[in-house]
Amino acid sequence: MKRKQLFVLLALIGTWSIGIAPSNAAFITFSEDPSGTAPIAVTTDIAGAVIAPGVESASLSLGTVTGPSTLLFRRQMINTGTMTAEGGGNGVSDILQLDSFSSESGVTVGFRATFRSDPDTVPEMGLPPVGNFPAGVTNLLENGNLQLLTPVGFSATLPGIGLVDLAVSAQSDAVEVMPEPSTLWLLCAGLVLAFGMIRHRRTIAKAPASL
Repeated sequence: MKRKQLFVLLALIGTWSIGIAPSNAAFITFSEDPSGTAPIAVTTDIAGAVIAPGVESASLSLGTVTGPSTLLFRRQMINTGTMTAEGGGNGVSDILQLDSFSSESGVTVGFRATFRSDPDTVPEMGLPPVGNFPAGVTNLLENGNLQLLTPVGFSATLPGIGLVDLAVSAQSDAVEVMPEPSTLWLLCAGLVLAFGMIRHRRTIAKAPASL
């Protein structure tokens, strides 16, 4: 192959690669209030995004987010401790979900990121966890810090922007660790003993002095 033909071929490959690669990057963060009373804070560098904060759930949307949607990504955060849901025991604590909306011609017209805290789909309520998507995504053990939920190199098409590298992080509320059953039993026994000693001392103090 001549040098000029090789140069043209390499230029075409470079142009094609640039065309399919994300042109820029974007981030979204969801931060829960440690006390669980204030709305979830949502921050992003996506221009034109609409943020809907709430105490138990928050969302970020861009474009038209009505009609059928396509699930892009979903990941569950699980808690530590001994309980079975929020509070510990590896129960589902929070869920991040990313959805895309397309027109009839297949053009992306909407995007939505939803973060749900303490979802109702927990085992003890008779409903299974929502589950992760796609295959290979695993539960993320929360630690109270800001944690990246999307995998490194994750990309999504945003309406009006195009394909971008998207990093979505979340900071779950404070981990509520409940004592083990044996610890609870010892605590109760200690309280009963303490109250018994106080009552005994009061009985002695009220008793008449012997002659």
